[in-house]
Amino acid sequence: MPGSDQKINYQYRPAKSIERKMLCDLIREIQLIRADGEMRYIGLGAKYFTDFLLLHNEFGITDMISIEAQKDRQIRYEFNKPLKCIQMWYGTTNEVLPQISGFDQKMNLIWLDYDDLFDETMFADIETICRNINVGSMFFISCNYSYKGANQSEKMESFKNSVGDFFDETIEKAKYTTKKMPYVVKKVVENQIHKTIDMRNRTEQNTLVEYMQLLFLTYQDGAPMMTIGGILVDEELKGKIIESKIVDKYIFISNGENVFSIDIPVLTNKEIQLILKSLPISEEEFLEHEQDFYGIGYDEICKFEKIYRYYPYYSEGVFTT
Repeated sequence: MPGSDQKINYQYRPAKSIERKMLCDLIREIQLIRADGEMRYIGLGAKYFTDFLLLHNEFGITDMISIEAQKDRQIRYEFNKPLKCIQMWYGTTNEVLPQISGFDQKMNLIWLDYDDLFDETMFADIETICRNINVGSMFFISCNYSYKGANQSEKMESFKNSVGDFFDETIEKAKYTTKKMPYVVKKVVENQIHKTIDMRNRTEQNTLVEYMQLLFLTYQDGAPMMTIGGILVDEELKGKIIESKIVDKYIFISNGENVFSIDIPVLTNKEIQLILKSLPISEEEFLEHEQDFYGIGYDEICKFEKIYRYYPYYSEGVFTT
């Protein structure tokens, strides 16, 4: 969404912050499996560059490309660019991604963090990525999934208008509900991924590749958002990832239809400290000591337990200039 950084402060979105930290854990595991630390990051920095700073600090990435659609805001973006190593490429993702080279030289991490509804322009980006990235590179797509419509028919028509010729007639009408729309988007994204990879494998038979899903999650800092993505693998890397059992190690990793929902309970700092001192806790233990939780529900505790390692803590400070 060009100009969305004028409406949203990307630094203070708790669910997004949790997602970023989860992504860092995933990247770290893949790096260990590949035994290769060199990486390039391609993303959409806006004027905050939050992802860029985090990935630079966590992994020391110094090869970074920020794609910015708003060419008329170049001065503002250049002023806010926090690291010299960030290259600014101006244009839409459709325009810029095909111009980027060197995908075969190192591991690429690509995160197209769209704010808009998933639409037909994004299929071209998926094709460009899947046609060019090397084995071991990862890519993720984030988008809004709140398609308009008071009923399933209206939602289906809204989605069809958005994705155009990429609409999948095989998706049953019952899927077109607010809760199930992430599965609809996931299906058309995977259609494009597999179509591109199949074509790539037919023309490059010496280096057969496969897409391996690693993330399928939803979150909400206002608008309902989802992220879907994974890694390109060959047989050897696929075997290593399966053997590592990272799907079992991290609750948020999904290699199938299970969606992980970042659902943040509304808790005070004192309530959080109380819960942390009690984790892990079974429902039986909670019911036995329910009076010690001052009205906090077990469902709130379970929600917090799923994300507490990644939970962002904010405080107000006073700075003088």
